[in-house]
Amino acid sequence: MPFGVSSNVATTDGMSMTPEDSEDAMDWRDWENFCRVVEAGSFTAAGSKAGLPKSSVSASVTRLERQIGVRLLERTTRRVRVTEAGEVLYARSSPLLSALRDVAADAKSTTPEVRGTLRISAPYESGWLHLSPALAELLRKYPDLRVEIDESRVVPDLVEQGYDVAFVRTTTQLPGSSMVSRRVVAMDRAFYASAALCKARGFPEWPQDLEAWPAIAEPDDQFWEFCKDGKEVERVCVQPRMRTSNGEMRARAAIDGLGVARCASSFVETYLRRGELVRVLPSFTSTPSRIYALTPARRLMPPKVRALLDAVGSVNE
Repeated sequence: MPFGVSSNVATTDGMSMTPEDSEDAMDWRDWENFCRVVEAGSFTAAGSKAGLPKSSVSASVTRLERQIGVRLLERTTRRVRVTEAGEVLYARSSPLLSALRDVAADAKSTTPEVRGTLRISAPYESGWLHLSPALAELLRKYPDLRVEIDESRVVPDLVEQGYDVAFVRTTTQLPGSSMVSRRVVAMDRAFYASAALCKARGFPEWPQDLEAWPAIAEPDDQFWEFCKDGKEVERVCVQPRMRTSNGEMRARAAIDGLGVARCASSFVETYLRRGELVRVLPSFTSTPSRIYALTPARRLMPPKVRALLDAVGSVNE
């Protein structure tokens, strides 16, 4: 239990008393929940980040207010406002709680054993293509290690949500953050369609030929880059017939003849061998999709995280 205190406090006469009997007894989880509400802007959002019901977060903050005798939050039916006293308390306590988390994490990192539970956040394609082989190697090597994987494209709050590492897929450099990033793999991408669609439309000869083709695109795609020898030589606007962040759905839509798709080459190898997809404009590639591993910014990296990153690196060399 992070930052918790014992349910009984010893007194000078050898008796014990509960936290309700002692003005000095603190449950630091109440302080954490107060900081979460300030940062999230509501009890509901704070509870979601902490994995707690809204009622538990509200009761936690009420308990803290009663204990220190100061109102920290003004509640209305529509919003939560931080009082002046609450702003002061948050400014002083939040950095201390963050530092204490780092101390706890560093303490856990001093043991050389690779064991315990490794919590990972990763998008589907990254997990299937690059993470699964590394995890198989890792779990065979370390029998005391357990792994929990959540599929997500959203960069999580690693500390608040309790993740050890998050894998993020992007085509650009990551923005600056308080997390430590490490590029673990770059996936080559190219353009694919069904043989039937290519026969009906005629095989394209130049990137501009695809401007009139229906596209199976990702949510943020406005244009596709075409590269030769690692350098961009052309950009073509796309007319998406379908948009989805799911790589499997893009590939299946292309197989069904709904349009041309830009996919990671390693993702569609099986479909190419079966003849379900063909590569169009084979003399061109597109900008690579990079996978980064994000870890909390701390002085020491836990052995289980270091072992995972080493395994991912070794299977993707």
